[in-house]
Amino acid sequence: MTENPLLIRPFLQVASICERHILEPDGALTLFRIFDRFMISGPDEEMPATVLSFTFILKFASGPVRGKLAVKLTPLDISLQPMQSVTIPALFEGDDERSAILIGQMRMEVKDEGLYWITVEIEGTEYTRVPLRVVYQRSPTVLPG
Repeated sequence: MTENPLLIRPFLQVASICERHILEPDGALTLFRIFDRFMISGPDEEMPATVLSFTFILKFASGPVRGKLAVKLTPLDISLQPMQSVTIPALFEGDDERSAILIGQMRMEVKDEGLYWITVEIEGTEYTRVPLRVVYQRSPTVLPG
């Protein structure tokens, strides 16, 4: 009997966007300012193209998985079209509960307000999606005098 390959995968513990983090030498992870929306303001009627910069955190428990797996992050625009992706090797080792923590500084250019997603794939299979809403607010114009 062949095992179901979908059952042989690590367990997702954290998939989050945050402002900053601390990773202690003992592996303890602290996240600060977890968020799922960016507020952009500007003087124009329409939102200008804006580059967002944030920390993206993934934490997996190895479970039955051992070795390196390719983890691919792909932002999707508001029409669910893929944007520039990045692939990161993740090492799963040790006991079942041993963590693999992936921390990366992400930058993505957004041109429209709305709901974006960041897909997380492992070895070509979509694992989860993390939402990111972009909201544009026109700044008030103050005239002198």
